[in-house]
Parts: sequence; C-alpha cells; structure tokens
Amino acid sequence: MIKYEVYEGVFDMDFEDTSASLVDAREKGRLKNVINNLNMYAGNMRTVTEIYTNVLLDDNVSYFLPKITQQDVFARHFPELFEYNEYGENLFNCQQNSKYHKYSVFHHIVASIENANVTEISIADWQKKVIKWTMFLHDIGKPYVKKVAEDGTESFEGHSEKSVEMAQAILNRLYFSEEEKNIILTLIKFHDMYLNIEDVNQQNLEFLANGLNNDRELFYLLINVKDADARAKSIEAYENFKAIKEKFYEFAGTYFEQSTRKKIEIKENSVVGKTEGPNTDEDIKEEDKLTSKDIRELIDEIITKKTIKVKYQPIVDLKTQSVFGYEVLSQISSAKKVRLQTLLEAARDYNDYDKLQQVLFTNAVEQFEGIVNRDSNVIFVNIDYDSYVNYVNKPRIYDMMARNKVVIEFKNYDNKDLTSIQETIQGIHLKGGKVAFDNFKLDNLTIEDICYLDIDYIIPDISFIKDINKDFEKQKFINSLITYTISKDINLIAVGVESKKILDTLKLVGVRLVQGFYFGKPLPEINMMNDDIYNLLNTEEDQSVM
Repeated sequence: MIKYEVYEGVFDMDFEDTSASLVDAREKGRLKNVINNLNMYAGNMRTVTEIYTNVLLDDNVSYFLPKITQQDVFARHFPELFEYNEYGENLFNCQQNSKYHKYSVFHHIVASIENANVTEISIADWQKKVIKWTMFLHDIGKPYVKKVAEDGTESFEGHSEKSVEMAQAILNRLYFSEEEKNIILTLIKFHDMYLNIEDVNQQNLEFLANGLNNDRELFYLLINVKDADARAKSIEAYENFKAIKEKFYEFAGTYFEQSTRKKIEIKENSVVGKTEGPNTDEDIKEEDKLTSKDIRELIDEIITKKTIKVKYQPIVDLKTQSVFGYEVLSQISSAKKVRLQTLLEAARDYNDYDKLQQVLFTNAVEQFEGIVNRDSNVIFVNIDYDSYVNYVNKPRIYDMMARNKVVIEFKNYDNKDLTSIQETIQGIHLKGGKVAFDNFKLDNLTIEDICYLDIDYIIPDISFIKDINKDFEKQKFINSLITYTISKDINLIAVGVESKKILDTLKLVGVRLVQGFYFGKPLPEINMMNDDIYNLLNTEEDQSVM
C-alpha cells in the first residue's frame, strides 16, 4: 500500500502548478474581455473611459496595460502616444538613461500607476481614479521634449508642460467632468516641481499651494502623485524623496490649519434644497444684500465646508407609526441675507454649481454617518440631477451607499432623456442606493413617464399638499397618483404636512409616508421620537412636536 506522505510533496507541487495555470488562464480571459469590450464600444467614450479606468485601478495593471497598448483599438484612442520623436522613439520605447531612473518612460509610467496604490493617507475611490489617470498621463510628453547631449546625457526639460498639453487633448476626447480634467491636469503640471531638498522651503511651498488654489485636498493628492512617481524611479531617487515628503506633510499640517481666508460671520440662515427666508432680492433691504464679492467668498466657504450645517427632519411611516427615515438639509450661514436662487445662479456663473451640489451632498451623508442614536438609518439627500450625472465623486457616493440606506432625491430632472435617466437609476440601484423624484409636477414628467422609470419614491410638489383638506381636486390627484404608482412598487411621500387636518386627509386618500412641521421642524440634532409619533397619530387635538 502506498503511503500518502511519500507523495505529499508531489501533490503540493502539482497543486501549485495547476493553481498558477488557472490564475494565468483567468487573467488571459479577463484581458480578452477587456479588449473585446474596447472594440465593441470603441465609439462610446463614456464606456471606453470606464473600461480604461478599471484597467488602471486593477491590481494587475502591470499585466493588462502593456498588452492592451499593443491593440489597434488603443492606438485609435491614444494616437499621439505612437508618434515618433527625432530619435525614432515614442512613448513605448523611449529610454531615459539617468541615475534617477531604472526604467524606460513607459515602464516607469506603469510602475508609477502600480505604486499609486501605496499611500500613507486614506483616499476616496474618486481620488484613486484621478491619481491613476494622472500617473498614466504625467510623463507622456517626455519623448517629445527629449534632448541628447554630445556626451550622451539625456534631458527632458519642459516635459510637464508638454504632458499637460497632450493630456488635455486626451481627456477632452474621453469622458471626464470638467472638475476631473482640471484636477488631473493640475497634478500633472506640478508633479515634478520641487524635488530637490534645497528647494523645499516655506516660500516655494506657499507658491505651490497657491498654484493649487490653496486647496488642501488637492495638495495632499499631489503628495500622493509625487510619492507614486518617486517609488517608480531608482532606489536613490526614492530615498531622497522620503525627506522631501516629510517636509511637504509638515508644511501642509500647519499651512492649511492657519488659512488666512476671510471668514463670514454667522448670523442669518437659509436652508439650501428647501428654501427659507427671502424669496426675491426685493425682499432684502439694500444694506443687507450681499455684494458679488461677498457671494464669491460665500461660495468658496460652502465648498470648503466652513459655513455648512445640517438639519434633520423625520419622514414618518403612518402604517408602522414610526420614523421611516430622515431628510438631511444643508444649512448655509451668511453674515447677510441672500436669496437661494441668487446664490445658485452665481455658483453657475463661477462654474462652481456642480461642485457646490457635490459638497453639500457628501457633507450631509458624512454628518449623518456620525450619529449613533437614531430611529432609522434611511437617509434622503437632495441633489441636482445634472450635478449627479457629472459627479467627480461618484465612487465616493457608491461607498456611502454601501454603508447606508441612501435615497438620492433628484431635482431638475425634467426635460431629460428618459433612457439616460433610466440608466442613471439602474447604476444607483446596482450600488444599493434608491432614487426619489422631488417636487413632482405634471409639467415635469407625465405619470406614464414615472411608471416607465424604476424610481423608488415620488415626492409631489408641496403645492399639491397645501390645503389638501379643503381641495377635492388635490385629493383626487394624490389618490390617482398612488393608484398609478403602487403597481410599480413606487412609494409616495407627502411633504408639507403642517396640521392634523392635512394629515387625516392624506390618510384617507391612501398616503403612507409623510413629512412636515406637524412632526417637527428640521433640527441640527436627531431626536428619538417614535413614542411621540404614536401620540401625535392617535390624538384628537391638532398639535405638533414643535
């Protein structure tokens, strides 16, 4: 009889060989799928960009990227990378003989993409995407500025500027938001600046910070870019960079905490998303109006989260008599009164509207995540539809949806292509999120449109709820809307519930989810109120929590 242990080592060896073969076969299969998809969607720049992004984010990018660059479809998407310089080199065979480099230009780029996974500071998924594309494009200009001296010494002076020029053409051709493009191009522009220890001083670093618009987040992203770049160079180059990196971190830790940007004193408030306060500029006294400079500063303060507070208002389930979820409202603080529409129009003029919407959204979810004691973990957050579609931080939202029960309340979704809206909704559903249409009116979309789309919640405009106890036509409309949507598993939320008479009417027409001042005004903290809700729903008196 053969003893098992005699053959144990052979079995182990066979197993390892088989495993290696399976891994290799799997990777080859994945590579084939990527190439097939690139060919299939070659003209769809949105899909093409997503495919290349996934390749750059892949842990095995050093296997995939070199092989993909050998495909005709890659040459069609990045033709400028195949042009030859005066030495007969392009990106893929350009050498860089230097004590600072151990790889050719392309090999260095691949190594830098791979090393971008190594960071001392945790970064969000959207930042990883930006850094990976930055590393892919940061040195593409090198072959086209290369100079070889008589003694054989090679130099690449001006390669950052050339890389920015080439990267801009590539990014414009692919599918990136304006903010993504600006961030990537800025990081490329400054990636090679101040890499000698003697140049890393207060004055130069302040100059660099100003070049990054004094954006703390962007400054730290640049450190990560420089670190990935240095790790892909020679050992000596990376050892030298370690001391430089420490000085960058030391500077950032003090400079951004002592920002001298003007603060706006907190006095008056207006809630963005659901407006409070003046409706028109004429309602504001002349001395209380913000100047254009004040508004510019206020927008900057919002984007840097210095004037944002959040408030929470419960959404009540009438069937279970408990809190179903919370709408999170962003409150902007200003020294003077400002009409919300004026602020948003100014943000559009400054090309900051999308960024403002994005900051308000992510800040709302982050603040909610920090609350432990609450009756529900369902969160409703409002955002402009176009701002979401163009969202540079979409992976960050996906992370949030994985941790929370997030309902994205879209506004300004009218006059959009229904197929495009449906694709957006499906993308949110795939990540575990849900979708609500806020301020629904019949001039936005028809009821048939709503039933076509896979939305989860519909929130009729508050005008349909106001005085509904006195208006039979409104009651018929809400009841009809419920009838249409219930078969599609769409929930209706009635907002603006300010009295028990309105509440009782909504019960009669079949509404289950309600929100309004009857249960409580938006507050900066969350009160555990399930017991209060039971009492409110079962009292004969017209009272409210507040």
